[in-house]
Amino acid sequence: MILWFSGTGNSRYVAEMLAAELGQSLRRLTPDLRNGSLTPAPHDDTVIWVCPVYSWGLPPYVRAIIKNVDLGSAPLIHHLVLTCGDDCGLTAEMWRSDLAKRGWLSGLAFSVTMPNNYVCMSGFDVDTAELAQHKLSAASLRIREIARSIADFRAGSGDCPNEPDDVVRGRFAWIKTRIIYPWFVRHAMSPKPFRYTRECISCGKCAAICPLRNINMSEPSGKSTDSSERRRKRPVWGTDCAFCLACYHVCPRHAVMYGDKTGTKGQYMNPQS
Repeated sequence: MILWFSGTGNSRYVAEMLAAELGQSLRRLTPDLRNGSLTPAPHDDTVIWVCPVYSWGLPPYVRAIIKNVDLGSAPLIHHLVLTCGDDCGLTAEMWRSDLAKRGWLSGLAFSVTMPNNYVCMSGFDVDTAELAQHKLSAASLRIREIARSIADFRAGSGDCPNEPDDVVRGRFAWIKTRIIYPWFVRHAMSPKPFRYTRECISCGKCAAICPLRNINMSEPSGKSTDSSERRRKRPVWGTDCAFCLACYHVCPRHAVMYGDKTGTKGQYMNPQS
């Protein structure tokens, strides 16, 4: 069973390709799983978590699901596949620690380098088209390699390996995960700066793609002399935000902004998911 969370489609693409290679079922990590249950199929002995890296750590939304979801009592081996633009820091170690608190057994951990999509701070932007295509081309080979490793592990004794995780940790991994990540979660993930501009055409794509259904299309509260303008519904962001940035990247008019940080930034959606 493959459990996946994705905003712009990178992790979804990885999950779907792994499912095809391994013959595994797919299950999106939906909001109800934060306090719900999920019963693996009788033949499932493996759970593969697929998700992006958030500032060198796990997405808080995914951590909340790991903390609370009920997966039943059957013994399962858990593997991890991370998507990241550059490096992961100690995200795999964070995942193993979260699993250990549940008494779950962790197996293998991998990372796949994918096109960047974080744009909400100065100095961060999407990759060039050439670099993004290079990463996507390399990713397909990497995913097949990961699938073979997981298949070989399942065909073996089932004992957890002592070998290092197959992830790109990068430099200063401890500082990135132990210091920068907590700051990022506390201070840089608020949905309050999200807004729309005059370019908004009320298409509703931002609301439709939101994995937590945190965006509602509502009529503007301000006064307008244009009756058609008053009838147009605009996006309103709630507080239950996973900060996946899908709303920003999917907008066909580049009308979704995050404060004043994204006006000249690019957009990216995985073309294969």
